[in-house]
Amino acid sequence: MQTNDGRIVIISGKTRSGKTVYVERRTRSDKRIFAWDPEDQWSQVRGFQRVTTRAELARLADKPGQMKVAYVASANLKEEFNFFCRCAFHWGRFHGGGVVIAEELADVTTTAKAPDAWGIIIRRGLKRGITMYCISQRWAEADKTAFGNASEYVCFMSASADDVTYLCRKTRIPGEELDQLMPLQYIRFEPGKPLERGKIKFR
Repeated sequence: MQTNDGRIVIISGKTRSGKTVYVERRTRSDKRIFAWDPEDQWSQVRGFQRVTTRAELARLADKPGQMKVAYVASANLKEEFNFFCRCAFHWGRFHGGGVVIAEELADVTTTAKAPDAWGIIIRRGLKRGITMYCISQRWAEADKTAFGNASEYVCFMSASADDVTYLCRKTRIPGEELDQLMPLQYIRFEPGKPLERGKIKFR
């Protein structure tokens, strides 16, 4: 049985370190994106449709073809995130895969097993061709299921020594390198491959 494997990409870093810009650039050529957008950032990116109601999100989740959707929720974030994940999995499963972006995961997940519909995407989404960009400022406070099953890790500047220690222990990226990162600099680690070091540049 053939599968269309997706990927789980972990993005870590303090606020304004470059996380969202990095993901936006990596996904710029993708034609099908569902973004969890609690900070109302992705809705401002060219080509994205801003969605604020469950009814509209559910309608789009049942629609094939190209689309870039940013779901902006402001209340009951955990409940809204669960609904978003249900829609995103349906959309990816029945309409040919796509990219799912989840911002600020520490606000809607815990250090325990991935909750509800988010856990379903993590465990079952890859073979449906769903690639996930999982973004958090502090992974020590966020979902461990995604982190433990990641295809790659992209680490930007951390907010504290505790964050550096956690990332070093979990990714095997040298702590001294993580500690020396400056804004917009990152280290990318994919198991079995050499470390990649880079910096976001603006022209």
